[in-house]
Amino acid sequence: MEPIHLLLCLILASAVVVALAKRFIVDNSDFWMAMGLILADREKYKRAARCCERAVRIYPFYVHAWNNWGLALYELGRYEEALERLEEALTLNPDLGEGWHNKGLVLERLGREEEAKEAFDRADRLGVG
Repeated sequence: MEPIHLLLCLILASAVVVALAKRFIVDNSDFWMAMGLILADREKYKRAARCCERAVRIYPFYVHAWNNWGLALYELGRYEEALERLEEALTLNPDLGEGWHNKGLVLERLGREEEAKEAFDRADRLGVG
């Protein structure tokens, strides 16, 4: 094979690898959700929230990304925003026990004790305590 053909093959192979990487990373909601979980585990909540937001922008019906985005915002003290994200998760899946538990945490911080108790009770009924 001539050197120019080899070079063209390498360029084409590189372009394919870049396209696959873009599809796997940039356009993959599961990738961004996983990154959000890793960052939250390391207490990097601002970056975790951005990753979950990215996951939701790619796939708006990603219930767990909405829930984890809300939880990251809760950890940042952004309670009203957290509540909005958690309510979106619960709109998508009203049986998400973790979402009800997290909503209870946020409502507690907002001083809405009765609503918090109702959210915790619902989480308990769904097996999350």
